[in-house]
Amino acid sequence: MHRALAGALAVLILATGRADADPVPKRKPGLWEITTVAAGTGQTTVKACIGEDDDIATPSGVGDCSKPTAKRTGDTTIVNVVCTKPYGKETMSTAFTGDFSKRYHGILKITFDPPEGVKNMGVIIDGKYLGADCEGAQKP
Repeated sequence: MHRALAGALAVLILATGRADADPVPKRKPGLWEITTVAAGTGQTTVKACIGEDDDIATPSGVGDCSKPTAKRTGDTTIVNVVCTKPYGKETMSTAFTGDFSKRYHGILKITFDPPEGVKNMGVIIDGKYLGADCEGAQKP
């Protein structure tokens, strides 16, 4: 389960840019406060420095991942990514809303095949822009 949470957090913080039909949302570069809530881990808040090449959807270092596909409907963008790992695959689907320059909200569902103790995991994500200065935060 810890690998799954690490993968979910990587989706939020450490990623590179790609897109398909509709563009994947991009956060404004700078310092962001990102709060996640997930069963089993509770609430976690981190400060992360987001760079120009931000891609909020593709996890870094958690396996071989597909190019994200994005579909915008109204003010919601659904982004899907599939990552293949030695023990199986993770399918991540996130519904994003917000302006991505001041705030955003996401609801992430991860499906494991084969299941890693659980078949599905959900994470609620809230991001708040704190400013352009990234001093003391994780680098992109």
